Amino acid sequence: MIRWLLMLLGFCTAAFSFTLQIHAHEFRLRANHIFWKNQEAGTEKEIDFGRGVAAKILGKYPIYKDEEKVNYVSQIGTGISAQLGRPELRYYFGILDTEDINGYAAPGGYIFVTTGALKLMRNEAQLAGVLAHELAHINQKHIVKQLNLQSTDRSMTSGIAQILGGATLSAKIALERLNDLAFKMLMEEGLSKKDEADADQKALEMLISTGYDPQSYLDYLSSLKPHLEQGQAKVLSKTHPTIDTRIKILSEFISKHELDSIQGKKNEKRFKQFMVSL
Repeated sequence: MIRWLLMLLGFCTAAFSFTLQIHAHEFRLRANHIFWKNQEAGTEKEIDFGRGVAAKILGKYPIYKDEEKVNYVSQIGTGISAQLGRPELRYYFGILDTEDINGYAAPGGYIFVTTGALKLMRNEAQLAGVLAHELAHINQKHIVKQLNLQSTDRSMTSGIAQILGGATLSAKIALERLNDLAFKMLMEEGLSKKDEADADQKALEMLISTGYDPQSYLDYLSSLKPHLEQGQAKVLSKTHPTIDTRIKILSEFISKHELDSIQGKKNEKRFKQFMVSL
């Protein structure tokens, strides 16, 4: 009798343990499902937000409509973002028809480079470096974080999702206000020096990862200096650290990680072929 009770007790204990394992497994699956569903929803809201910011950029600068050149820039940007971008985003690349020298990134995957910037470039590696810099801003969510739109727990009821999820008039007004703040950040205030240094360093890493010449990016930054001094890059000069500061930080980064000897493709001939009549 005692032996039978012990066997029954053992069976019950095992069954209870198995039941707990099932519940724990179901809980983990449910939590994982909720997490990724929230992630997906948060990404959708980020894209919606970025679309509004991109619309403001296009309201300031007209889009450049040379299809061949736009396709070329998009091809280079897509090649980098396919390997090193956020997999949940689709990236869009465009050219802004302005002599002002700059590149812009709106949250959610919208990247622009100006005709003024393209005219200064000498090879494809420089173009790749500028696009990679803007890609890094999106990957790291620099604008979203600086505007405090994303909470640490990425909850559906906080941050950007809360603001964009509302259908009330006050929510729409709040969204428009946030779009204005992000646009002002891009055009007047700039991101933090830390974020710009981060984007520069990640641009170098992306160039190396995709086989481009990293030194070409530093050469491009150096070529900006006289134009900044002459006032030909008004927005860039207001929103970014000085060229000397950026080059100094990048040079220290290269030295620290022993990247001095790395060389890569420049594709100068192909770049000039597409940009000859710009």
